[in-house]
Amino acid sequence: MFHRMCHCFFPFMQLLKSALPCLALISPVTGQESTTPADDKKERPRLRLICVSSLQADQKVMLASRDEKGEWLELGKAGLRAPFITDWLPARKGETLHLTIPESDGPKSICSFKYPANSRRLLVVLIADPVNHNYRASVFDPEKIDFAKGSVLVVNFSTQSGIVALGTKRVMVKSGEKSVIKPALEENGMYRMLVAYQAEDKKTVPCYDRYLQGNPDSRDLMFLFPDPSLGLRVFTLPIFGSFE
Repeated sequence: MFHRMCHCFFPFMQLLKSALPCLALISPVTGQESTTPADDKKERPRLRLICVSSLQADQKVMLASRDEKGEWLELGKAGLRAPFITDWLPARKGETLHLTIPESDGPKSICSFKYPANSRRLLVVLIADPVNHNYRASVFDPEKIDFAKGSVLVVNFSTQSGIVALGTKRVMVKSGEKSVIKPALEENGMYRMLVAYQAEDKKTVPCYDRYLQGNPDSRDLMFLFPDPSLGLRVFTLPIFGSFE
């Protein structure tokens, strides 16, 4: 009896052994793929605060949201000074986020903005409002505006249109609008950055002129602000590192 069982079992084991390489190649069932910790971390919402001007020399703030009961939920902490770009901070998609400062009766919001529900990464530009003692926030999703390395994000905060030339690339950026421009580099890797505005007599009036080295590893920010004497004041700041 035992001999007959062994005789039947042996061919089955041989068949199973030959099938193992094929079984190893079978893909998991669709919808059951597991994500690695690295993938999970990559998809978590994050933001960076870009401080153009600050209310204080070094102001400590807490990034927070509110729960259903209105209680504050701390997400992260940062120090604001100008000009400065924070590290990546954790965020919450689809929620209104606040920058708060401590007061005797609890945290006080000095800035608020909505985190889009479909954004992984966010750049939040902060401009101090010394009259109201708070910050105005402008929010940008770098993936949706194709803000890649080697390019310049131009945002016009002034009331008049700005003419921006980066090498041979020339773009009109209207009041309140933005544009991502990749500079046209010369053979030596340099390019001319020129900013101007159009006067009432239709003449182009330059207000910023630099000759710069292009950097394929950085993303550059350029903000245009009103200026009573120059017409436009230019603020530039590079961002290094990955957005992942």
